Amino acid sequence: MKILKLVLSIIVIVFAILGLTRIISFDIANPIMLFALATLLLLRSVEYKRSRDDSGFILTIITSAFVYIVIIYNLFLS
Repeated sequence: MKILKLVLSIIVIVFAILGLTRIISFDIANPIMLFALATLLLLRSVEYKRSRDDSGFILTIITSAFVYIVIIYNLFLS
């Protein structure tokens, strides 16, 4: 799980830099970056669930669901 979190963190950072410096179009880099971020939040929520921290679990689940909704809205509805 640590390796997956590290890879997702690197993906978020790389695509943020590539989108902001306009090496890749921000319309392409933004959904990839947000998807990796939401998946990273889901992994963090699993860790909260294992440590029996219910408030952290609920907050990260809600946050990741919101980010997935933003991705869907940006890709399909706008």
